Amino acid sequence: MKTKTVAVIGAGVAGLAAGIHLAQRGLEVTVYERAERAGGCCTTTELDGYQFNDGAMYLAIPGILDVGFARLGMDRAALLPLRQIERMQTSTFDDGSAITFGVGGALATQGPGLDGRADALRAELAQLAARWRELYDVLTGEIIVRPLSVPRLLAATWRHLPKLAGTVGKELGRHIADPKLRAALANVTLYTGLAPERTPAFQMVGTMAMLLDQFYLPVAGMGAIPAVLEQRLLALGGKLVCGTQVTSIDVAHGRAAALQVQGSGAVPYDAIVSTVSGMHTFASLLNPADVPAAMRRKTQRAPLSQRAVSVQFGLRNRIDGVSHFNYRTPLMEQQHRFLDAGDMACLAYTVPTVTAPGLASGGGSIIEVYPSIDQSLAPDAWTDARSEQVAQAAQQALAALHPLDVAVRRVRSPRDFRDQMFLYEGAVYGLSPAADSRAQYPHATPIPGLYQAGQTSYPGFGVSTSLLSGIFAAEQLLARA
Repeated sequence: MKTKTVAVIGAGVAGLAAGIHLAQRGLEVTVYERAERAGGCCTTTELDGYQFNDGAMYLAIPGILDVGFARLGMDRAALLPLRQIERMQTSTFDDGSAITFGVGGALATQGPGLDGRADALRAELAQLAARWRELYDVLTGEIIVRPLSVPRLLAATWRHLPKLAGTVGKELGRHIADPKLRAALANVTLYTGLAPERTPAFQMVGTMAMLLDQFYLPVAGMGAIPAVLEQRLLALGGKLVCGTQVTSIDVAHGRAAALQVQGSGAVPYDAIVSTVSGMHTFASLLNPADVPAAMRRKTQRAPLSQRAVSVQFGLRNRIDGVSHFNYRTPLMEQQHRFLDAGDMACLAYTVPTVTAPGLASGGGSIIEVYPSIDQSLAPDAWTDARSEQVAQAAQQALAALHPLDVAVRRVRSPRDFRDQMFLYEGAVYGLSPAADSRAQYPHATPIPGLYQAGQTSYPGFGVSTSLLSGIFAAEQLLARA
C-alpha cells in the first residue's frame, strides 16, 4: 500500500523529529500530545520568574545534535545557540577537600590530600582520556549516529571490547590511582541510579563526554529545543494536536490501522509512530491479542530505570563558589550510599544558574536536587505527605551547605512523573541505563505499519539521541512506504 498519512504519538523530541522527517518527504503527519504543550521531557516551566527544567538538564555531545538537525534540514547553530558549561562539576569530600572539573581538561583541587596535586591529577585524567578517546570518537561519530548494526559495531570496536566488558568501578579502579579523583569521576555516572561497581563500563562514554566534549545548555533553556522543532514541523505543514490522549492503537488485518483518539474516536492512518515507551505501547495501547509473544516477553522483562523525587528551589539569593553539578560525596567504594534511601549525607544537586544566570529572576539562583529514595515503593505510594517529608529533608541538607532564601519550591514524585510526564511506572529513563540492546525496542516493530522511537529504542538515551531515534523510525517507515 502507498503510505500517505502518518500519526505520531508523543510530541517530545523524538516525536517532533519523526514528524519533521516524514513531513519533509511529503507525507501528511499529525503529532498527538497528551500534555498541553509539546516537548515531553525536554520542557521548562516558569514559576514566579524561575525557569525550572521539567526533565532533561543539559546537553552532552552536541555533535550528535548537529547531525540530527542537519538531517532535518535545520541549522542548529543559527536556530539553537548553545552556552558551554564552564564550571562543570565539584565533588566535595567529608574532610572538606574538593575537586572541580572545568573545560578543556581544567582541574582545580583544594583541601587535605589535594593541595598541590592538581598537576598530578591532570596527568591521570589525560591518560584515561587517551585510553578512551579512539573508542569515544568511533561511538559518537560513527555508531550512535546510524541505526544499530551489530556487525558494524563489532567491526569498528572489536579492539576495544575488553574496555566494555567490566564496570565503571573496575575501569576507574585500574586506571586512576588517586582515590578522590576516582570518586569525582564516578560521580559523573551516578545519574544511572547504579553504584559504580554495578554501572556497565560503556557508561564511561558519559565521563568522556564531560572530559572531551564538555556539556552545554541552550541559551534560551532546554525548552528551546522542542520549540524550534515544533516551528519546523508546522512550517512543513505537519499538524500538532496537544491536550489530547491517544487511548489505543487499532490493528486490522494484522496491520496498525487507526488510533482511538480522545474526543474523536477511531482515526485511520496508513502508518503510526509511537514515541511513548515501548512498554506503554505494547502493554497499554495495543490489544493484548495483537501483541506478538516475543514483544510480550520483552515488555514483561523490561529492566526499568530508577524512580526519582525532584526538589527544585528558586532562591532570592545567589549561590556562589559552586559548579553546575555538585556532589557531597564519599569515596567511590562507598558511593552506593547515594542510593540508600534517606542518606542525606551524600547529596547530588545542580545549580543551573551558574551557567545561565537568566534562569532566575532578580539575580537569584536555582537548585535542583534528587535525594535518594526507596526504590521499592510503587508510584501510588508517593503521597503528598511522603514527598513533602523527603523534600524537607533535602532542604535541611542543602541549608547546611548554602544559605537558602527560598522564593518558590517545586516537588515532583514518581507518581507525578507517571501522571504528569507520562513516564512508564514513573521510571525517569524508561529502560535502565544498564540495559543492553536486547532490551531495547526496534524501530520497525513486528506489527506492520507500527514504528517505535524514543527513550526505549536505539539510541534513544538523552536529548540528542532521542532526536536521532525519531529520525531512524521515520526512515524505517519511509523504506516500507
